Amino acid sequence: MVPIVILVISVVSLVQFAMSYFRAILMQAGQVPVSDEVRAAAGLKRGEISEVDFGPLRGVHSLTPGGSSGVGLVAMYYRAMQAVKLIAGAHQGIAVWTKREMTNCACYVGVQIDRRLQLSIAEQASL
Repeated sequence: MVPIVILVISVVSLVQFAMSYFRAILMQAGQVPVSDEVRAAAGLKRGEISEVDFGPLRGVHSLTPGGSSGVGLVAMYYRAMQAVKLIAGAHQGIAVWTKREMTNCACYVGVQIDRRLQLSIAEQASL
């Protein structure tokens, strides 16, 4: 019985650490500016990226070298935040938090597009 309890506690701790690490990566990407080229390619009109820009950015991401790989977990997290927002309804605190998390997801995809384009340009220059 004790080994099972230790295993459960270890798995829960590992999942908690993984989620914290994942969210830290998203928050870090949210602080990196996305280039004007990516904004133009996604058809973004506003100055700052918001949660509604995730779809257009993901569409542009699928067109970059490497295809749509690399944002599967972020897309899953984005959908989970949409579900939480829907379930929470009019609760203001949860709505603000889910909006921020969804915006971080969109920013992450924009940063990944920038990185892929920079790598592609560098690779073309080296040829």
